[in-house]
Amino acid sequence: AIVLSGIDGLESGIDGLESGIDGLESGIDGLESDIEQSKVDVQDDLGAIEHHWHSRWRVYPQDVTSSITIAATAVANTFGDWTLIVPLNTVPFRFDIIGIVVEEADTTLTTYFVQLGYNTINAEPGTNMEIGERRFRIAETPIKNASEILQIRSQESPANSTVWGRLKASGGASEEVELSVVLGRHVEVEREVPLWPAFPW
Repeated sequence: AIVLSGIDGLESGIDGLESGIDGLESGIDGLESDIEQSKVDVQDDLGAIEHHWHSRWRVYPQDVTSSITIAATAVANTFGDWTLIVPLNTVPFRFDIIGIVVEEADTTLTTYFVQLGYNTINAEPGTNMEIGERRFRIAETPIKNASEILQIRSQESPANSTVWGRLKASGGASEEVELSVVLGRHVEVEREVPLWPAFPW
């Protein structure tokens, strides 16, 4: 009886060992699957980075007889109203504003500050919907207008969203700036860093 009991215990131990081995094999299979998926994720992210550097830029508006005019208020260092730049349902994919091109400015004696924002509806940007900004001054020489792109590090704008701009100036007059924007397609990576909702200033 003692021998039989020992054999039963041994068989039970073997069964437990086999079960443990099965669990270990299952865990290894899961780990291998995770590693393969991680490889795919890394490849996808490398593709997104490659796209970021080599994707085609687009200019808005495309009509060279048209430009967007944004105006400062008659109080120095005070933003004017938001002005629609890119209408709703114009860009059918997520996009980044790459920069602005200043095509005309009222004066060379003023420091300008342009801020861009977005909205997913046909309304002005709300709280923390700013997507980028630039401060600049137009010089008489070598050229009056900053006809080269002024780059902006913007956060992504959702597909089909509107883009808006507003202006403030140091001159204390209702000054205006005509501009166009340059944008590119935004491709998501697998593990994006969460956007910081607002700067401390």
